[in-house]
Amino acid sequence: MMTLGVLAFVVALLISVMLHEAGHFVTARLFGMKATQFFVGFGPTLWSRRKGETEYGVKAIPAGGFVKIVGMTPLEDVPAADRPRAFINKGGWQRFVVLVAGSTMHFVIALVLFFVLLAAWPSVVKGPAQVAGVQDCVSASSDTGACTGNAPVAPAKGHLQKGDIVLAVNGMPVKHGGAQLVSLTRSVKAGPVTYTVQRAGHTKQIALDPVVVDGQRRVGILLDDAPNATFARVGVGGAFTGAFKSFGTVFVGSFAALGHVPHELGQILSNPDAKRSATGSGGAQVTSVVGVAHIAGQAFQADGVSGGVAFLVGVVASVNLFVGIFNLFPLLPLDGGHVAILAYEKARDRLRRRRGQPAAGPVDLTKLMPATYAALALIVGMSVLVLYADVVNPVANPFQ
Repeated sequence: MMTLGVLAFVVALLISVMLHEAGHFVTARLFGMKATQFFVGFGPTLWSRRKGETEYGVKAIPAGGFVKIVGMTPLEDVPAADRPRAFINKGGWQRFVVLVAGSTMHFVIALVLFFVLLAAWPSVVKGPAQVAGVQDCVSASSDTGACTGNAPVAPAKGHLQKGDIVLAVNGMPVKHGGAQLVSLTRSVKAGPVTYTVQRAGHTKQIALDPVVVDGQRRVGILLDDAPNATFARVGVGGAFTGAFKSFGTVFVGSFAALGHVPHELGQILSNPDAKRSATGSGGAQVTSVVGVAHIAGQAFQADGVSGGVAFLVGVVASVNLFVGIFNLFPLLPLDGGHVAILAYEKARDRLRRRRGQPAAGPVDLTKLMPATYAALALIVGMSVLVLYADVVNPVANPFQ
């Protein structure tokens, strides 16, 4: 089962890469640009086939992919016959669409997968929530590890405990599992929150003062669905609206997680042997593709094929959304860096026209090469560091 989960994640990731590149390829061809290569992976070519003017193939290192569009930068020497079809000679809005098409595909994949997850697997439609665990600190580097830095002590510590069933929040019944409990907690904008808890057959009231972390009120509990919860499929309509809600939640959470990356990397550097869990200071531990694949394998091992596939669908959706956002950051060599250059050129030329001056032409990319190499070195360095951590000190199994 473990191997099946890992392989399933790798296949899903490769399909995501192919769809990303297909976004660039299809839009470029739509606007009459010339695309000479469409490859999955990097390094030596394992297989390729030419169809028309494009060579399609697979390379040895499955760590991404690329589409070669003629004239992507002004540094490229484009043959005279291809200049009318060169990327750099197309209109600004056409170039913008091609550049963002890759991330757009990631967003579409995420939405579709969230829809599939909600439509195909049952969700809690009725029932309270159960406490699966209590954190020492709300933003501790692990679920049960010691508090670090300025992380606030979890308000639930010493008050709630694993196995407690939360029946109500401030008198409002919890009828739809952990998601509703979280929503009710955050809806209380100030003051303490009172939880109606069932423990060992007795009901008690427990008042907690949530702490604000990442702009949200939290008490530091991990949630599960209560044993007596009722599960059902939400239907097409519910899955459709739920997919957009999930998209929005993960979208916001991705930015919060990005803000915690420096802290997580600092933790790995300062204490490489410290226990790492799926829940990090930003809500999710920083992991590489290897780490995520390992957790996906553990999901298959713990929950069987059906539960493992459900977990995998959610993870792949979240990964696609995160990658789509990250790829639009205004840094070369990311697509967002090319979008930023295009926006600068258009804004600069508009200003020049107002002054009666001619357009200044493309930005001199040779002047941006030092910044590009620095950004690339930073991305590669962080990736290698996290990959090393996932190999020598993997994230603890979240299903135990």
